[in-house]
Amino acid sequence: MKILYLFPAFFFLLFGVRAQQLDSLKYPNGYLYYHTYGSGEPVIVLTGGPGNSCLQQQELAIELGKRYRSILLEQRGTGLSIPVPFDSTTINLRSSLEDLNRLMDHLGIRQTLFFGHSWGAMLAMCFAAKYPEKVKGLALACPGYYKFDPDLFTTHVNNMRVRLSIADLARLDSLDKKVNGGKGDGADSTALNRLMRMTYIYNKLLLDSMIGKFDVAKSNIKMQQLMVTDLKRVHYDLSKTLHHYKGPIEVISGAQDPLAFYTYEFKIIHPAMQLHWIQASGHFPMFEQRKDFYTTLSQVMKTLSRRQ
Repeated sequence: MKILYLFPAFFFLLFGVRAQQLDSLKYPNGYLYYHTYGSGEPVIVLTGGPGNSCLQQQELAIELGKRYRSILLEQRGTGLSIPVPFDSTTINLRSSLEDLNRLMDHLGIRQTLFFGHSWGAMLAMCFAAKYPEKVKGLALACPGYYKFDPDLFTTHVNNMRVRLSIADLARLDSLDKKVNGGKGDGADSTALNRLMRMTYIYNKLLLDSMIGKFDVAKSNIKMQQLMVTDLKRVHYDLSKTLHHYKGPIEVISGAQDPLAFYTYEFKIIHPAMQLHWIQASGHFPMFEQRKDFYTTLSQVMKTLSRRQ
């Protein structure tokens, strides 16, 4: 076991959390790292992507740590949790679900709450569908795909494109062709990312300040590509499996999120799901409408925590 305690004074002053603990557990392909904040009832926090750094949701994990034992996982293929070998044999949906089992067993947790954003919400629901007895409740923010489908993907892309001006669309297409054609440089990639990120924000004036939160640490593109390939291979489709989970699902979504239609689709699949909409917000309500988001999250967590 590898363990590191971090005691920066500003954690006490700013967040009121006793300490952050960075720990790990060993498995056949390396170490799986996780951060713990606070104490009490456990909540496993899953970041989006796939491939995003867990640091993207660190602020949320710290906030949850004020009332719960908040466990922020560095998912396999991100941050320090790099498997050997790093290929399709170690990065896939099955291994990600096994990692959640490993984490719970390692910490002696029989049943837990989950918080997941975007891809993290997808992963949390996959785990609940396969291991319903281990999940007390799901708090999800802006869930991603519930299945891979060309029509759904087209809707997603068109919802992004409609948020851009004619000039921005022309620049987006030009940069996309250049970067993905192998002819772009670092500046082109940065400009392309900026335009893509713009489509996920309601208030475009916040773009520059929010990019730093989205991209607080570099995403692992290799992990993303491997995971997406595997999701297609296994014909990922929660509409066929989520019914195995009978527990509560609370979803918080930005009303202007280009992926918001997925939340409506989830409601059709799982009618008992409770929806909470954050106005004037895109895909990251925890950044764009912080006060409204955390007020809603606090209510959601209390509801889930009371469940026996």
